[in-house]
Amino acid sequence: VEGVAETHYVGGGVVVDAKKGLVVTDRDTVPVTVGDVRLTFAGSLEVPAKVLYVHPLHNLAVIQYDPRLLGKTPVKAVTFSTRAARAGDAVKLVGYQADGTLTSQATSVASIDPVAFPLPRTLRFRETNLEALSLVNAPDNVTGVLADKDGRVSSLWSSFAYDDTSRTQEVQRGIPADVVEDMVHAIETGTELRTLDTELYPVALSQARKLGLPEDWARKLAAAQPERREVLAVLRTTAGTPADGLLQTGDLLLAVDGKPAAGFRAVEKATQKPEVSLTLLRNGRIQDMKVATVALDGQGTQRMLFWAGALLQKPYHSAAAERGVPGSGLLVGYYNFGSPASRYGLAASLRIVGVNGVATPDMDSFIKAVQGFKDRDSVRLAVRSWDGTGQIITLKLDLRYWPTYEVVHTDDGWVRKAL
Repeated sequence: VEGVAETHYVGGGVVVDAKKGLVVTDRDTVPVTVGDVRLTFAGSLEVPAKVLYVHPLHNLAVIQYDPRLLGKTPVKAVTFSTRAARAGDAVKLVGYQADGTLTSQATSVASIDPVAFPLPRTLRFRETNLEALSLVNAPDNVTGVLADKDGRVSSLWSSFAYDDTSRTQEVQRGIPADVVEDMVHAIETGTELRTLDTELYPVALSQARKLGLPEDWARKLAAAQPERREVLAVLRTTAGTPADGLLQTGDLLLAVDGKPAAGFRAVEKATQKPEVSLTLLRNGRIQDMKVATVALDGQGTQRMLFWAGALLQKPYHSAAAERGVPGSGLLVGYYNFGSPASRYGLAASLRIVGVNGVATPDMDSFIKAVQGFKDRDSVRLAVRSWDGTGQIITLKLDLRYWPTYEVVHTDDGWVRKAL
């Protein structure tokens, strides 16, 4: 589901609201909303939980347990630091190792840098537009928190998953506390997350000057972020968003609503409204344009269809953000070996857009189109690869061993229904 094929994950989390039972962890531990969650407290007490929210843009997830299940076990929520961590700060890393052992280590912040992970092979979530902390002599495979001298949490020490050519790797970095707090506040108040849905990257002001950045803008950006002296540039936009039709790769983002775009967090905070005015440098010329933002939820995939041995789902956010996959049709997320899907080439990342000449823009239209077929019937599928290349796949059904069913999230949890 959503490019995630493994079935079991373990990692550390931190209680942010003991009364409501809210725990924050990373998306390497809880990558999607589908699945079962269990929490272990103090190495001895295990309770069930549910996925409440998976951040669509950052490496964060919120899970919830019933505090009554803990009995008299004393559990307190952490206190977040009001001061942003800086390079050179002395911190204490407190977290869990891969075997579940609690560990603590005094260390210091080495640097705070933009993350830069390669595009994944499987269209799974990939962190962007974030400045994360690195530590001096950080231990491997430990997730938890970074605490200041007063015990307040300045960062969530998280595991980031990324693809390294042939397999998925993990690296640990610190997510600033204010990013975590903003997410928790949005969940508790019901506030929607808005975004330009555009991947940005930093460009040094010296390089931007060569691209035609006027001197007055160079001074404004340097004054707004003196420790960085950078400007953000557009790398890619998410397919189907307002920004996709307006912004171009290489545009330099100078200001949002007249205020200098001083870093990822400044842009993220400034775009929490339905529409913003952007000041750009494009081809050496200053341009102003209004761009509508996009509202994203943290519910992830709520419905999946299993047909001919393939897992089908609506194209999800990461696919659109990373590879420009349109939102129509059904995306193949996985196929079972030995199934018709595997035998006839219905591979992962293909998008089904038609059945026997009938367009199937969504799951309901696809189900309607395939409902009349019987075991051993042949079906012609119109498919598109992520780069838009089209082809026709003829597939012979085997409904005896590979029946059709869907998995849907309801108020009572996940339900499997035969079709």
